[in-house]
Amino acid sequence: WNISLIFVLVVKHVLHPPTVITWFHMGSRLAASRIQLIGRGMNQPTPFGKRMDRLQSRIFNEVVIPTDTRSHKVIRVMSAEPLETKEQLSPKYYPNLPMFHYLTKLLRLHGLFFDDHVIFRQVQDELKTLRGKVVRPPIGQGKRAQLRGKK
Repeated sequence: WNISLIFVLVVKHVLHPPTVITWFHMGSRLAASRIQLIGRGMNQPTPFGKRMDRLQSRIFNEVVIPTDTRSHKVIRVMSAEPLETKEQLSPKYYPNLPMFHYLTKLLRLHGLFFDDHVIFRQVQDELKTLRGKVVRPPIGQGKRAQLRGKK
């Protein structure tokens, strides 16, 4: 057996598992296909089985030498797509909130947008000013600053 024939038989066995004996022409006589015999050594603790498993892993870009699950996690993480290229994690995915806030303010100013909560807050602020309270005092002139000034 040369290596190219074994390679073809392994690939053929993995892609199309054999169910019946097939025949192939070898020189001048017909011989039974040994595709069924290839699978016999796979996943066996024999040197041949180990070599066949490694060859199969190399062909299909899997981990060649058996490793533990932690190493598989490292391999999976390193071979995954970077987070920066994922569309749902990029800054373009999220809406531009300052722009939307400015646009709603502009639309409300022109009377094209109606927000109940903003109107409620405005009414509450007006009621506070009628009672003589300061709605939003400048920084450094609030209740604590006034208490500190009395001492």
